[in-house]
Order: sequence, then structure tokens, then C-alpha cells
Amino acid sequence: MRTVDWLVVAAYLVWVVGDGLRQARKSRDVENFLVAGRSLPWWLVGMSVMATQLSAITMIGTTGQAYINGMRFLQNYYALPIAMVILSLTLVPFFHRANVFTAYQYLETRFDSKVRTFTALLFLFSRSLSCSCQLCQPR
Repeated sequence: MRTVDWLVVAAYLVWVVGDGLRQARKSRDVENFLVAGRSLPWWLVGMSVMATQLSAITMIGTTGQAYINGMRFLQNYYALPIAMVILSLTLVPFFHRANVFTAYQYLETRFDSKVRTFTALLFLFSRSLSCSCQLCQPR
């Protein structure tokens, strides 16, 4: 990368951090921070979720994965819309009625903070194993 590229990256990072701090000052409670005070329309939330699913790393990573391993992995992507509809019809209304922001918060409400901490650590551990296992796969 050249100097101008690094300047663009640095300017972007400064802008993102500055805008994040500015927006954080406006938000006084957790609900406003996490779910925008539940004020967004359903279609905008849906587009945000789909944009999260279809990130730049997905676009770049899947081409490399297809080159190395073939197109077998696409069956997971074809099933994704079906899974999203099922989750939207079952889990989203459940968590909305429970008035919680995360599954971990629900576990703490239903059981206690030890269960919430244990499941959060279990998730982090399993993700760490998943990442390390992907690094060890033969090329």
C-alpha cells in the first residue's frame, strides 16, 4: 500500500471512532444503544441483518474457498434464507416478548448470572476452536 492508501485508511478509522463517540453521547440507555429504542421499521432491520450476512469478507472469502475446496459449501448459503425465515417466525417473537436483547440476557433472567457467563465462555471457546481448526485444515 502506498502513503495515500494508508491516509485513507487512517482517515476512515478516525471518522468511524469519532462518529461512534458522537453517537454514544446521544444514547443514554442500553435499549437505545442496542435496538435504537425499537424505532426502526422491520424492513430496515431486515436489510441490516442481510447486510451483516453478506459482508465484504464473505464476498472475498467464498471465492477463495470455492477455488480451494470446490462449490460444495454453497449448500449452506442456499439454506440460509430458509433458516432466516424460520428464526424470524420463532425465536425473534420469543425474545421480543421476553423483552431481552440477547440470548445470554434471557439465560440470566431465566436462570442466573453463572449460567449466562458459562454459556458466553462456552461460545467464545467453541468459536476459538472453530477458527483454529480452519487454520489447521490442509490446503
